[in-house]
Amino acid sequence: MFEIRRYSPDQAEAWNQFVAQSKNGTFLFDRRFMDYHADRFADHSLMVYRRGKLYALLPGNVADETFFSHQGLTYGGLIMNEHTTAAEVVQLFGLINDSLRAEGLRKVVYKPTPWIYHRQPSEEDLYALIEVCHPRLSRSLSSAISRETLNPWYRIRLNGARRASEAGVVIEETDDYLPFWQILEHNLRSRYGLAPVHTVDEIMLLHHRLPDHIRLFVAKYQGETLGGTVLFVTPRVVHSQYIAASEQGKQLHVLDLLFQTVIRKSLVTHPYFDFGISTEKHGTWLNEALIYQKEGFGGRGICYDWYEYDL
Repeated sequence: MFEIRRYSPDQAEAWNQFVAQSKNGTFLFDRRFMDYHADRFADHSLMVYRRGKLYALLPGNVADETFFSHQGLTYGGLIMNEHTTAAEVVQLFGLINDSLRAEGLRKVVYKPTPWIYHRQPSEEDLYALIEVCHPRLSRSLSSAISRETLNPWYRIRLNGARRASEAGVVIEETDDYLPFWQILEHNLRSRYGLAPVHTVDEIMLLHHRLPDHIRLFVAKYQGETLGGTVLFVTPRVVHSQYIAASEQGKQLHVLDLLFQTVIRKSLVTHPYFDFGISTEKHGTWLNEALIYQKEGFGGRGICYDWYEYDL
């Protein structure tokens, strides 16, 4: 019934069309986004056909005899359409495992798309994982806001937004990524000795390719950028991919006013706003200061899970 084929670049159009029509895909799986870092990963994405028609996709790469879905993406997993059934997904996981095993792979790390990103219920893969694969679970915690049940802001966040507004801080959308990226790079380097996942050239390229999905909002004071957030916009969720403020921006509480503005705008058009995870070390350590800030804006817990199993 099923045929499993490796993805090849000549299938990009068919791949992207399926993602756009799927029930749980987002623009992160669009090849215009995925392929910006194609040189960093050995792509091993799979296309599943049922009776000759494209039935499902599995973005992935291979490293050290392990199949990952996908190391270059925040989340991944099986991309399905509305015709997918539970029994067929259970069968499909067994076939995918057989295929990977036949290629000499020994382990799978599977990162499903969190449910708030689904356009309709799409957790057949989570059941199949348990029945077929018997995985080990790692869990990270994000913070999301639902427009159906808005939580009150903490007083510290409300006061910060008011002070920033009274000081004359202005929030605006911009295509000029460099000033914000300089703040972001400085913060990550000085605190953690790290760099952003994307360089400024990469994020500008991706914004150019997908301008409706990758947007930058900044907080300015007297014409100078003091903070901002890069938003990844999907059909149901606006996700804050990067957040940063300069020292002066922190003193002026620019992020409080920024998120007051951005969250309000986002929830007019989208059911959820997602701040991203506040955990480290594969979910075993909670950054309490970071999640306190997000909970202060009304965010509450959403899990990002990783499943690992041996083939």
